[in-house]
Amino acid sequence: MDGISAAKKLARTRVRARRRQLLDRRGPGARAEQAEALATTFLTWVREYAEGLGQAGLSGLTITAFQPLPSEPPVGMLVQDALTAGMRVLLPLTVRHGHDLHWAPATADSGDGVPEDVMRGVTLVGGELPPEALREVDVALIPGLAVDREGHRLGQGGGYYDRALPLLRPTVPVIVALHDHELPTDRPGELLPHAPHDIRVNGVLTTAGVTLLR
Repeated sequence: MDGISAAKKLARTRVRARRRQLLDRRGPGARAEQAEALATTFLTWVREYAEGLGQAGLSGLTITAFQPLPSEPPVGMLVQDALTAGMRVLLPLTVRHGHDLHWAPATADSGDGVPEDVMRGVTLVGGELPPEALREVDVALIPGLAVDREGHRLGQGGGYYDRALPLLRPTVPVIVALHDHELPTDRPGELLPHAPHDIRVNGVLTTAGVTLLR
């Protein structure tokens, strides 16, 4: 294991431990409040972003989202609200023994926007849509453990998004959902370990809204 890989592994361990502590301290209604705030602020930002491109409203836009782990920011309400607004939402699928993300369209009649036949975001036979479905996306919302002020993202270590994101059109913004305490700062020494092939992101989503980094 090289120095960058070792540093990433240590950083992941620290972030996961901090997230576990957060879960242990939170009251029963905190996650629901967070979900509502994430949905409201994200869709408000997407609407403003689309209007800047000459698009009136949210209907017809395509975004990516994800099925959150218990420790990840709850984006299920965001998915449902996006579908209600007429948006198309693509959720990632991993394929056993495969290296690329496939995609499943979220449906409004399944819990948290997750298709009923998708178990924990994993399928044995491949996604309903191929990796190239990302070429139709207008805004990419993705998971992550951390992001620094220069847009370097720390993922779970599988490299799936580093392989997937180059399929997006170059102008598509990539936004990482984070908890409020994970918002990047300008304090010295807080850049994440990163390799040349790591894809940089454009911003982060917290309950306060979307913060653009570049």
